Amino acid sequence: MSNLHLGPDSQKPPEIKGQVRLYGMKYCPFTHRIRLILSYKKIPHDNVNINIKNKPKWYLEIHPEGKVPALVDVNGKVIVDSVLIANYLDEKYGEPSLYHNETKVRDIELLDHYSKLISIFSNCIHGNDNRPINEIIAEISSLLVEFEEELKTRGTVYFGGTQPGMLDILMWPWVERRKSLSLIYEEPTHFNDGNFSHLMKWMQEMKAQPFIQENECSHEKFAQLIKDLKTGNVDFDKL
Repeated sequence: MSNLHLGPDSQKPPEIKGQVRLYGMKYCPFTHRIRLILSYKKIPHDNVNINIKNKPKWYLEIHPEGKVPALVDVNGKVIVDSVLIANYLDEKYGEPSLYHNETKVRDIELLDHYSKLISIFSNCIHGNDNRPINEIIAEISSLLVEFEEELKTRGTVYFGGTQPGMLDILMWPWVERRKSLSLIYEEPTHFNDGNFSHLMKWMQEMKAQPFIQENECSHEKFAQLIKDLKTGNVDFDKL
């Protein structure tokens, strides 16, 4: 399957029998979530990239809002929204399971809290937060304390225990893009890593996972994408 981001003049790629299809955008963190799960669970699939600034008309028949990601299962069922897709895949393609019964409720609660961090990040990269970067980093750090304490309480490297689970995977795309903030703001960002020893260990172990490495997203390219989007002159295929 071509990695090109398909635009209005494109034809819908023919379906591949027996494979799940993920419609997304190469640098989108929400799409990244699902690519990680598909790789981790070794689910046969293909990826189709969409030009989100100049979408194909045929894509609106799959997702009327034109957003990514959208997943089309082998039975033709369409699921949108990254969390809903993630849960759907975990339920249908059970092994390895991404939740443990004893921590599932807490994982879902923490995922909801993590959405606050995602909102802050989104406001930063889209220019909707006019605060100095050091104030923004201070707020992010204050929110990360809960996750640091959770790992300390669980006594495990991953939130999922001995192996990554749903919370680990759904958090990761923004962790991987964190360094893009200093490039977007063109000034250094200073996290007090000493206060987050468990999260630092978690990051090191996550980076070593093959499925993480297979789906790595360059923070430099992500930062360039955001800058290009602001000028209105972006080519998703040449980053």
